[in-house]
Amino acid sequence: MFRGLYTATSGMMSQNRYQQVLTNNLANASTPGFKTDDSAVRSFPDQLIKAQNANQPAPIGHLSTGVYLQEAIPSFLQGPIRETGNATDFALLDEKLTADPETGERGHLLFAVETADGDVRYTRNGQFTVDAQGFLATSFGQRVLGDDLQPLQVGGSEFSADDSGAITREDGSVAGNLWIGVTEDAGQLVKQGHNLLAWEGDPDEAPALAADGERYTQQGFIEQSNVDLTRTMTDMMTAYRGFESNQKVIQAYDRSMEKAVNEIGRV
Repeated sequence: MFRGLYTATSGMMSQNRYQQVLTNNLANASTPGFKTDDSAVRSFPDQLIKAQNANQPAPIGHLSTGVYLQEAIPSFLQGPIRETGNATDFALLDEKLTADPETGERGHLLFAVETADGDVRYTRNGQFTVDAQGFLATSFGQRVLGDDLQPLQVGGSEFSADDSGAITREDGSVAGNLWIGVTEDAGQLVKQGHNLLAWEGDPDEAPALAADGERYTQQGFIEQSNVDLTRTMTDMMTAYRGFESNQKVIQAYDRSMEKAVNEIGRV
């Protein structure tokens, strides 16, 4: 009896975790460059139940031992591109990458930024600003890196950039080139907050600088979140119903145990 109670409890826990993932997606539906998190519910290994027979135990069937939610995995599908007209906004265009002739899939482009600890992180959010020292930075203060992995000092917000990421200051001087990297294995990128991504794969396979002269970015545009609001709302209702169903199973077990203690025990 208690095995079923544990199974239903694991179902409630997985649906609760799934609801948290969906809520985070919904909360970031308007965050530029945000990548929706996908997840899947998996079952623990089943147990083979056998009859207690001393001569030859006969298999009765399998018993599920519960479910769990795998880690959230970002989906790196390109989000819609929206024009803003702001010089500090940049959109990355994955469609400009050459598709793999065997799989037909393209890689994924990334900006590089420097954290307060001096570490390099990646982002798809190209909604930048200019800090007090004239450096191009994210809205959280991380400075955007050039192709030499040094912060880009653009002076003011009236600068121009071509589609390859080459930046020219307002006075005509050259500020440098945006570091625009590409990865073929986005599954090794892990979210770390503030719309930043860290590489947790083989260091030798980390995102590398994209080919020079290619038109991978567009100034005055931003990539919007790729969250599908309709699908997210539908999945949230499904998760709620799943949580509710497991809750009713637990309530049924509770009533059964109450009868076993209060009624059967008296007999």
